[in-house]
Formats: sequence, C-alpha cells, structure tokens
Amino acid sequence: MKEPAALVPLPQQLTPLEGAVLRYGPEPRVVVPSDDLRGLGEVVIDLLKRLHGVDPVLQVGGEGELRLVLEPESKPTDLVDVKGIDPLDGRPGEAGVRERYELAVGERGAVVTASSAEGLFRGATTFAQLLRKDTAGGSVAPAVRVADGPAMAWRGLSLDVVRRFFTVDQVKKVIDLLALYKFNVLHLHLTDSQAWRLEIGAWPLLTSGSDRPYYTQDDYRELVAYAAARFITVVPELDMPGHVLSAVRAYPELQGADAPVHKLLAYLDPRAEVTFRFVQDVLDELVALTPGPYLHLGGDEAFGMPDELYAMFVARALEIARGTGKKVVAWQEASRSGALAPRDVAQAWIGFGDEFDADAARERIPAEYHPLVDSMAAAFAQSAHDVPAAVEAGAAVLASASSFLYLDRRYAEDSLLPGQTTRRTEVGHDSYPVRTCRELFDWRPDTLGEIPAGARLAGVEAAIWGESIKDFDDLAFLLLPRLPGIAEKAWTPSATEWDDYRDRLSGHQAWWDRLGWDGYYRSTELFG
Repeated sequence: MKEPAALVPLPQQLTPLEGAVLRYGPEPRVVVPSDDLRGLGEVVIDLLKRLHGVDPVLQVGGEGELRLVLEPESKPTDLVDVKGIDPLDGRPGEAGVRERYELAVGERGAVVTASSAEGLFRGATTFAQLLRKDTAGGSVAPAVRVADGPAMAWRGLSLDVVRRFFTVDQVKKVIDLLALYKFNVLHLHLTDSQAWRLEIGAWPLLTSGSDRPYYTQDDYRELVAYAAARFITVVPELDMPGHVLSAVRAYPELQGADAPVHKLLAYLDPRAEVTFRFVQDVLDELVALTPGPYLHLGGDEAFGMPDELYAMFVARALEIARGTGKKVVAWQEASRSGALAPRDVAQAWIGFGDEFDADAARERIPAEYHPLVDSMAAAFAQSAHDVPAAVEAGAAVLASASSFLYLDRRYAEDSLLPGQTTRRTEVGHDSYPVRTCRELFDWRPDTLGEIPAGARLAGVEAAIWGESIKDFDDLAFLLLPRLPGIAEKAWTPSATEWDDYRDRLSGHQAWWDRLGWDGYYRSTELFG
C-alpha cells in the first residue's frame, strides 16, 4: 500500500509490515490508560473526527482500534539525538525526548507507546495521517511500525495578529494546523505600531483607546489552554522599544521629550520616568497569563532611536523580564545592547538576499517618507554583526532566516487556479524576491548561512507577517502549502528529497479543506 507515503514530516524509522490492513469503522475506540489522560483522548478524537469524518468513542483501559500506552521507561532506540532548547523548560533537548514515540499498526489495531502524553499525541498525529478512506466508506491504515522523534526541540511559527487581527477561533485553526505537523511553539506577535492586541489592566487605553479589536485576558487564556492541550507552547511577544506607535498614541508620555524623525516612528524613551514602570506592568500581567517559560521582548527595528538609548532600554528591559522568572527571546538586534546572556535566545531573522535596499525604497515611495528610509538604512547597516554578537555573548540562536522561513514571500510559480495566479502579485511582501515552493524547500537547519559556526541553535521558527493580508483566506494562501515543508526540516533529521516530499504532501489537500484552510495556494510545482 502507498499510504505511508502521505506522512509529513517523515518519521525517522518507518517499516512496512506483512499482514492485512487495519480497518477502521465509523465508531472506533480510542483507548487511554487512565482517567487523567481523558483530555488527551478527547483531543485525539477531535483530530480524527475532523480529518476523517469518523466518530470515535473514548475508552479508559481495555482493547480498541487505537490504544495510547504510557510507559515511563519507553525510549525508542537508534534515534538521532535532539538538538536545540526545550520551549517548555528551556533545557537542551528535553522536548525531543518527551516527544519520542513508537507506533505499531496491524490488523487488530494500532498502538502508540511513549514515555509521556506529549509523545502519545505526536504518535496519534502520525496515525491520523496514515488513515485513508476505503472503497466501502470506512477507513484503513497500512500495517507499519514507526519509531520517531524530532531533530529540533523548538519548532515554531510566529503569527502576526497586529497588522491583521485573527479571531480566537481563527487562531485555534492555526494551532490545529501546527499540531498536525508536529510544531510545538506558537509565537504570538501581539503588539506593533498599528495596534496593541492584548488587554492590559494597568494601562487600559492600550486597547480601549481605539476601535481596533483585541484579545481580552480571558481570550488569551483560552488560546494558551487550547494550544497546551495540543502540546504547543505559546510564546507571547510585546515588541519594544520600537514598533510602539500605538502605545505612544495611547500614552504620549512614553515617547519622552525628543520628537521622532518621522510621524510613523516612535520608541520608548528610557529616560522618561514612566517608561520602565510601563514595561514592568505590562510584563507582569503577561507573565501572570502565560504558563510557558518564555516571553518575547521584540527589540527589532527601533528606527530613529539613538544607539545609546536603544542599548540603555534593552539592557534594563532584559533585567525586568528576567526578574519575572521567565526566560527571554528577542530579535537579533537586541545583541547591540551588549546585554544578552547565555540564558537568552536571539532570533535571527535577516536573511541573505533580503537585505534592505534603501535606493530601491526611495524610488518606490514619496519624498516625505525618505527620512524613514534613512533611519531604516542606518539600522540595517549594523545587522551583519547582530548574530555573531549574540553567539559571542553565549545566547542561543533561534533560526528564522527570512530567506527560507518568512512565509509572507510571494510565490514564483503559478497556481492551478487562474484567480490565485493573479493574486500572487498582490498577497505577500513586495520587497522579497519571489521564490518557488521547491526553492523554499532547499535548506536544512544546520546549513543556514545566516547562523554562524559555533552558534548554539535553539531551534527553527517560521514567521508570517500581516502587512499584505486582508483576511483569513490570505493567511491560508501564504501558509499553505509551504508550512509543512518547514515542519519536515525541523522534525526529520535526515535530508529528504523534493519529489518524495511532494508525493507525500499531495494527499493532504482534503485535510486542509476539512480543517478550514481551503484558501491554500494550489501550487503547480506541488500539485500540477
């Protein structure tokens, strides 16, 4: 049977077995070992329902078509060592050990064995991808044995909910997609110049002072809990000291006495008396809402902010963030402060080939915006030194190179749908060179040129920015079909070939439709 070819990401070990296939009726039993894992069983049932239209029954103990078996000492052998930092506790490689599992499928049923609930869930998603409809209207899975675990401990997506707001239900769809492809981090970019999207009780005008939608604290808790049930850690970002125009408009005293170089720029002035009270308050509330060990301070693109003020702000903000008990992630520019430490994570994002072209920018925009371009050029002129400085400081590096991991890049190839081919010149950032899906598959975490030799790699994180996104269909258009390829690079330790990957992914389109992602791009390179 060809069903195993549909698995993305590809497991480390996949062995076809002799024997008949497993036939899955309309009401299969999903068996968990104890009452305290009922929640896991319910999440697995939800996934099977949505992907395959079956109506599983949850059972505690006994036999069933899918059994989840918890064995604390279970450790699949001959798997590649996990690299990176655990997003749940910050320790090297722990997530990858927890996520290892074994799956055996035979005529009488399927059994997932793991040492943790997280491993059981990862194995259940593999089983869900193995199932296929048969001619009789039921579902079948081939007889196989899988031993599997991730290559990278941190596998994430950064989602911009500022430039384009997504509802709680829409973000849950993103989480469902991440879970299907074994991602374990959702980085929420919650604040920027356009809006502040998270309710902060101590500073109510951040959200109530405008008519822009935002997440209440209960909304945020709901998303964190939904993600955690699918073994995804939410890493929230409050971007500072740049990208704060919305905050400064709500509270002008945060800007300090100096006028910005352009009306679209603002920064948090470390000399203003109120600034670090603001930082302390917003981080305290965020920490109280966030059970995960990490928060993201931003730190990128503080255009027009004098270097000495930037360094002063970032150094103090890092102290405040660490003082909350959390570990800190910041964009690569934070290394310019000289204050990064080994417990911090620097997110490397400026990719080769995507460097800022000031001359081209000046040609595209009116003269009134040229001071803004000048500030951008000055900031980007320092970027080549950022990641090496972070490495020298001992900080871990999270690979998010725009060259391969920014998904707001326009498609180079046509779509099978003529209307989508027209839209590909409208959706996506116009400053990036266009690339095909195949070109964006041609990388590996350990060969990214943007990550210097000797770097302590934390993991891999894709990013999707919302400047060109008008609605959820545009999000689907940019994320799919490219996101699963990043999942494969982060999970599968061995190199996989494009033709084989394309064949495996081609069977996933119906699942995207069922999960509410029918706006995905019908790439001729993948589906033609």
